Amino acid sequence: MGTDLDRDYFISRCGAHAFYTPLKIGLSSLPAWQKAVHQERFSINRWIQTYLECTTYEISCPSLRDPALAPEGKTGLIVRTLMDYDLVRQILEEGRYEAFKQLSIDTITQVLNSTIFPGLRDKILYSICSTPVTIERETGNTQGAITGWSFINHPIPSVDQIKKISQSVLTPMDDIYQCRQWTFSPSGLPISILTGKLAADAAMKKLNRTHL
Repeated sequence: MGTDLDRDYFISRCGAHAFYTPLKIGLSSLPAWQKAVHQERFSINRWIQTYLECTTYEISCPSLRDPALAPEGKTGLIVRTLMDYDLVRQILEEGRYEAFKQLSIDTITQVLNSTIFPGLRDKILYSICSTPVTIERETGNTQGAITGWSFINHPIPSVDQIKKISQSVLTPMDDIYQCRQWTFSPSGLPISILTGKLAADAAMKKLNRTHL
């Protein structure tokens, strides 16, 4: 979301990064979406609304870390939550994808406006909605996964201890290093950047030793 709100508004409410759950009842009180999707359209829409009212949100304000990321007096707000890929894919195949995204934007806006960010609705300049289908299309990650490797893999086929992340760029071949999201778990864009830096540092260190 792009908002017409100064960064100070968010500093006092969530800071640069926070997790927020609007309702204490949680998602365990919600039946499986498969029970609603085969009923009338209102039922699945109501299920989605209830889900978004009860889920936990990860909220980020990048310009609180770097003011240059937003114009003076304005703040970008990134609001994330998990969503079942199969549900979104079915909605897409039924031709209701855009309506689903708008419903999600409206519901999330209402939830935030009535709880942690009062007055937010009237200060939103624009909203962009991405879904697991978006992530799958843009990254190639199966079913729009945000971490790449599944946490149920035993063992996970990559380095998964933060203290050993420098080893994630190593390969069985001495002069070849690896990077990007699949080299460490949990993966993602930050890991792509970090392992790229680690791989470059390792290569430079190897070259410097070779030239001595």
